Amino acid sequence: MRLHPAGTGPFKLARWEQNQIIVLEKNPHYFKPGLPYLDRIEFRIMKEGITRATALRAGEVDFANYVPREQVERLERDPQIGVLRGWDTQRVATFLNLSKAPFTDVRVRRALLGYGINRQVIAKTALLGQAQPLWSFVPPGAKDHLDFGEQFPYDPEQARALLKGAGFDEANPLHYTIMTHGAEPALPMVATIMKTQYAKLGVEATVEVLDRPIFLRRLVKDRDWDQVVNFSGAVLDTYTLSRSLDTRAGNNTLNHQDAHVDALIDRMKEAASEEAYRQAGHDLQRYLVENMMTTSVTTLPFLQAARTEVKGYEHLHGFKIRFETTWLDR
Repeated sequence: MRLHPAGTGPFKLARWEQNQIIVLEKNPHYFKPGLPYLDRIEFRIMKEGITRATALRAGEVDFANYVPREQVERLERDPQIGVLRGWDTQRVATFLNLSKAPFTDVRVRRALLGYGINRQVIAKTALLGQAQPLWSFVPPGAKDHLDFGEQFPYDPEQARALLKGAGFDEANPLHYTIMTHGAEPALPMVATIMKTQYAKLGVEATVEVLDRPIFLRRLVKDRDWDQVVNFSGAVLDTYTLSRSLDTRAGNNTLNHQDAHVDALIDRMKEAASEEAYRQAGHDLQRYLVENMMTTSVTTLPFLQAARTEVKGYEHLHGFKIRFETTWLDR
């Protein structure tokens, strides 16, 4: 089934050469009359972002996915190309291992994840100004997002005071490791900037950049890490990440044992109205961010680009990529 997929979508698989090309052809039995408009789509596998951007500018392809941020300004100057982006639904996330001291102390978490991170600088530097500072695990492009910027501004003095109250100062500095990977190119830089910002608090952080398979094994199996810097896929609403937060099912990525988190997730599951669901989601966001159990650093823009001949494509902010209504004006 994996090599010979079948379905009821607008296109059917015609050819697949691993790591080279995927060819789709129009499904004549598609249940929506008149769709799709395209007879054939060729997906060329280009792992390097610069290769995709160059092929788009040269007219070798009509559409490019995951446009590298450093290419955005150049593509926007080309009158034959449009850069597609919308509300951000992805994010750069960071959290501490809640099963390990001293990260079990909320003062340490608020110092490191709240007041100790200058998110504006990271968004401008590591994400080239294409991202927004973010605190909640629900991005602004997702439903019911809350902003905690005023509650946790960058405040090194407040962070140092919290760390001192937890027993860490110049005589007894906190030292630990930030674990990340390079599958998203910005992550090592984000972690390095955070390390520099933490140094101003008297914290000695080491950045460990791993291959992603090893990173994932340590994240969900070994669980021996101190702090993680990672990226997320598209988030629809607060409940989207419940599987990684619930202690009774799923991953419990944070390694916490807080029954109140489970209770808030249950409130979302059992909500009898849209308003009750929304309120439960807001309460879960507030609880997790106020206690700095998990947080975000910035949004992670989902960037695509297409030549001007491409019409009818709907940018879905990373939730889906579909060409059902797309056509070429040629």
